[in-house]
Order: sequence, then C-alpha cells, then structure tokens
Amino acid sequence: MSRPASPRALLSLTFACALACDAHTLPQAEASPPRPAAPAPAPVPAPAPAITSPSRYLSAAGMEYLELIHVPPNTPEAGRPGPDAPLPMLIAIHGLGDRPENFQDVIADLPVMVRVIVPRGVDPVEDGFSWFPIRARSNDLAGLSMGISSAADRLALLIAELQRSRPTTGRPVVTGFSQGGMLSFALAVYHPELLAAAVPVGGWLPPPLWPSTLPTLRPLPKIVALHGEADTAVKFAPTREAVGHLEQLGWPATLKPYPEVGHAIPPKMRRELYLQLERALDAKP
Repeated sequence: MSRPASPRALLSLTFACALACDAHTLPQAEASPPRPAAPAPAPVPAPAPAITSPSRYLSAAGMEYLELIHVPPNTPEAGRPGPDAPLPMLIAIHGLGDRPENFQDVIADLPVMVRVIVPRGVDPVEDGFSWFPIRARSNDLAGLSMGISSAADRLALLIAELQRSRPTTGRPVVTGFSQGGMLSFALAVYHPELLAAAVPVGGWLPPPLWPSTLPTLRPLPKIVALHGEADTAVKFAPTREAVGHLEQLGWPATLKPYPEVGHAIPPKMRRELYLQLERALDAKP
C-alpha cells in the first residue's frame, strides 16, 4: 500500500531532549461505579467486571501491550465471549506519563463488546511512559514529526501482527489521548490500510506530516478529532488547521471542539468518544 506523499522523509534525524506534555497531565476519567464484591457464600457468582485484563504485558512486533476483552456493563454471563472469540479490535494509545493499566479505564463504560489492545510507550518517564521525546509546544517541528512518525511505524507493525494472530472482525479502530492522539492521526494518514477509523483526543498532526495527496485506498479511515479549545498542552488552533488541510484534500475528517475544556477528557467529551467508537466498531468492514 503506497502512502500519501509527505515531507517526512526529509525530516531531521536529530531529536531534542524535551518531552511532549507534562508527565502528570492525564485524562480526567469519570468515576466508574464500584464493582460488587462476591458474597461469601453465594449461590450465584458475582458478575464479571466490564474489563478483564491479564496480570502481565504481552509482547508482539517488539512492543509490549495489554490485551483486554471489554464487555459492556450489565451483559448477561451467557453473552460474554471467550478469549478467542472473533471480535472487533480497538487500539487505545495512552499519553505521556501514563501507562496501559491506567489508560484502559478510559473505555470502561464503552457500550460495545470489543478486543482492546493497549500498547505501552517505549521510554520510561517517572512512573509512566512516553512515545517520543519532543514536546508538542517545541519549535523543533522536524524532531517532533520524526518522533511521531517513528512511533507510528512501530505501532503499525504491532497492529498488523495482532490483526493476523487474533480473531478480528473488520479493520481495527484507533483512539488515543495527547501523544496517543498524535499517533492516532499519524496511523490513519500513513497506515490507512490498517484502520477503519481514528478518534484522536487532544492530539495534533504537525505540518511536516501533512500529506500532499490522498492514498488510492478506499474507503479511507474516517478521522473524528475531539479537542478542547482551552487546551494549553496541545493547542486547539494547530489541530483545527491540520484537520482543515485533510478536509481540503478530501479526507473524511472532522473536528469536534469543546469550549472551556483543557487537556483532559471530561464526561461530555467521553460521551462523544464512546459514540464515535461505537459507530466505527459497529460499521461493516
């Protein structure tokens, strides 16, 4: 699959040492209701949690990740799939300073049964991980773009391998916050053959990574970006410009702004995230 033409091959290979966002700037999640504890003794076992996860990371394509079977809350026990059931796949990419064990909670109330892959960032940062070393606010757009591009290429190898090895229905859907939102953009633009849709949250595609033409692949993965207008970590205006460029090319891309929302995922944004993910995951391949 040929990629859209892009200046990224000409980017500098020299990275700066700064980081993309503040390590402690994490998405604000709605508090999930506490899981009911199983009574002792109990004639009927307590319901399984909406998300079941392994106790350790798995590894593929040189990357570590968590694999989760997400079951919507209140799903009857008889309707819960086994670990090898054919399911749609959601790739959920955390931001700087976060880790998969925390970021999986973002989709805790998603009303869709889905296999969730939560990759782990490549570089340790305090008690979390980072995907690339350049700050989103840096003037080094070449270094930032190279970092995004390199991480997206690595994630593409992971997605392709998991789609081959795991029983997956349709093409995967990707979402992510902050650095994960930037990577969601890059995966959709440079690896469109892998994805059905991308829902970046609080992310950005720097101008050096803007495509100059559309790929020949049809249908192109739909991009729906969610972004707070008061975001000071990843500015709103550059994301608006990036989505506008994609729209001018003819890409099915949309930006949904959130006035007075900063670098976070408050409840109203999360509801839209769930809606967009549900639509994308339910779409026919």
